Amino acid sequence: MASTRSSSYILLSAAVLLSVLAATAAAANWCEPGLVIPLNPLPSCRTYMVRRACGVSIGPVVPLPVLKERCCSELEKIVPYCRCSALRTALDSMMTGYEMRPTCSWGGLLEFAPTLVSEAECNLRTIHGRPFCYALGAEGTTTSD
Repeated sequence: MASTRSSSYILLSAAVLLSVLAATAAAANWCEPGLVIPLNPLPSCRTYMVRRACGVSIGPVVPLPVLKERCCSELEKIVPYCRCSALRTALDSMMTGYEMRPTCSWGGLLEFAPTLVSEAECNLRTIHGRPFCYALGAEGTTTSD
């Protein structure tokens, strides 16, 4: 009887510990830059986005198919759960260090960036379980309409 009670206590303790760990993990945002996402993420994707969305080149001119391949490789190295966040982080880093040309707009980049995970581009699963990201400019917003 004592061993049954001891086994029950151990199982109950393990269940409580797992619940606490799960709650702690859910509360933490693992997709923060510096954890799962590099601090300066997706450099090839930033260049590819500007070339595709704006028709201009930043940095050395690399053929578009090569640039796309590099971008997809960088995105693939990021866990699916954080790919959409990594794209948003890459755009945010561009906003502070990139002078927008008249032929380009942030709106165009915000529209194009989420398509990088799509079947037509890199075909990579995301947090949504398929190659899809919500509009990056709409994260964390609500509408009253």
